[in-house]
Amino acid sequence: MPYIFNITHADLPPPIGDIEYIYSDEHIIVVDKPANMLSVPGKTPDKQDCLIHRIQKFSPEARIVHRLDFSTSGIMVIAQNHESQRKLGRQFENRETEKTYIAKIFCQPDNTSGMIDLPIRCDWERRPLQIVDHQLGKKAVTRWKIQERFEDSSLLELSPVTGRTHQLRVHMQAMGHPILGDELYAHEAAHSMAERLCLHAKELIINHPAENSRMTFSSTNNSF
Repeated sequence: MPYIFNITHADLPPPIGDIEYIYSDEHIIVVDKPANMLSVPGKTPDKQDCLIHRIQKFSPEARIVHRLDFSTSGIMVIAQNHESQRKLGRQFENRETEKTYIAKIFCQPDNTSGMIDLPIRCDWERRPLQIVDHQLGKKAVTRWKIQERFEDSSLLELSPVTGRTHQLRVHMQAMGHPILGDELYAHEAAHSMAERLCLHAKELIINHPAENSRMTFSSTNNSF
């Protein structure tokens, strides 16, 4: 069973660092989101501090395109207008973007690389948890590759082919190697090995919404 620590983030811990601006023009903004920051506002007044609200203080027309979990850090692209938001959203929907994450996981897989193809759906009775369900789940595919092995953990490069909610976290749990510090899916031993979720969106490749040129954005913050 997952650890399920503070499942609703009732008392949100402060962000670990500040928003780092990677790139901007009249169409897009690319940032490095810190861990422990909401991508979009929550439903209650105490959950209004978030990435998009902070960006809108300087760029009022900024619009969200995709999200990272509260505990996940890394690269995000923000649209500067409705047309850019529409075009970028279509890229994510059609899987035309390429995303690469790094994660530190519990123990070591036997192989050096592989692919996980396990369907995922929401666990409605325990939201926001997601679960593997071979009958009702939606297709979810993740490619993984070991970057470095340690005594009791491993550093992996993860490439999600699909974009399901909590996909990487659920797939690592199903693989028997939960992500360290994961308050939702790690067992207590793995959760206690890190002070934060060890999942970071390292690289994002998109087509520029106006110029249609292929652009690669990388994070310089790779530490947990």
